[in-house]
Amino acid sequence: MDQLISTIRPVWQFSFLGNTIGQYLVALFIFMAIMAFSKMFNYFFEKYLHAWAEKTATTIDDLIVKNVIRPLYFLLLLLGIYFAKNSLKMPDLLSLWTNRLMMAVGILIGFIYLFRFLEALMERGGERYIERLELENPPDLEERKRTVERVIKQIREVGLTIFIIVAILTLLANLGIDLKAIWASLGIGGIAVVVAVKDPLTNVVGRIYILSTGIFDEGHFIVFKNWSGTVKRIGFFRTYLELFSDMTTVSIPNAQFINEGVKNYYGRKKFMYKWDLDVPYDISGERIEALIEDLRDLILNLPEINPNMCWIYLERLDRYAKVVRVWFQVNLTDWATSLFYGSRVLKQIQERFATQKIDFAFPTSTVHLHGTPGGWPDPASFLPDISEPAQG
Repeated sequence: MDQLISTIRPVWQFSFLGNTIGQYLVALFIFMAIMAFSKMFNYFFEKYLHAWAEKTATTIDDLIVKNVIRPLYFLLLLLGIYFAKNSLKMPDLLSLWTNRLMMAVGILIGFIYLFRFLEALMERGGERYIERLELENPPDLEERKRTVERVIKQIREVGLTIFIIVAILTLLANLGIDLKAIWASLGIGGIAVVVAVKDPLTNVVGRIYILSTGIFDEGHFIVFKNWSGTVKRIGFFRTYLELFSDMTTVSIPNAQFINEGVKNYYGRKKFMYKWDLDVPYDISGERIEALIEDLRDLILNLPEINPNMCWIYLERLDRYAKVVRVWFQVNLTDWATSLFYGSRVLKQIQERFATQKIDFAFPTSTVHLHGTPGGWPDPASFLPDISEPAQG
């Protein structure tokens, strides 16, 4: 027995990379013990704490339990790795970078769950606001719901971009990387790098601008410069627009939307129609007045008309005709519906013209020829003047 023990002891004392087998086993024991503790914590969390939070009437405790306490499980695992590492002998440089790496992982976990917590808190606030709107039931309920959803999406996208930037800078700082020293050491190459990244960074800022201002979103129909189409995707650097003309896709740098105007047709409910109708001059004033009253009766009886934004009157005496102006505003469901609505109303207006037996005027003019009594010009008027000059 003593001989067997004497043969086993050298195995425990066998050295590998500066540590004995026994030290490695101790480190493994420490890590397994902390892992077991984290498993027990997770079990307690799932069985008691999470169940308790679900029974309460409030939702804040659910968000805290789900997005704040849960990361402790992963942090305990990192803690186990840290204590296990410290029980071993390691080169100073390797130990330093291992600590920095674990710190970076811990910070990354914290950022992820903090963002999830804020995101869930924001979404829950939006849900509560929508629930209150449904109880009030305002006339523009659906429009307000879409506004809340758009604002939540915008805040999420902007917040995600900012969180990524802050997380990267924080990680680099905790890894001991001196960004100022790197930029200073680049010299002329640094200037080239700055020039190279200027446009991408500007486009990232443009994306934040688009999402924070809400000038448009994915799925919106917009007109920008010479392009008009549906926004398919807002990327970090470019926005992709499916053109209405030929259904091709054009990519536009996000920075261009900062200084250029954008016309957005999405969500429009009110549409203006403006028509100037030409009536022949031989139509008397009484008949034009009757026509105007007939058109006013037609427009104001439309169920979608806004009566406070309706103007039908004799606007002017033009060069070739009398002009009756028909301007009005209607409330419609969307932009696509407005494309067909105008043609339908114009058909009804034509029927009213036919009922009144009034035609639309065409640009005409009368040319009067003066000359001989028969109406034809004197041929001599076309000859050059060849009379002799007066004698001095």
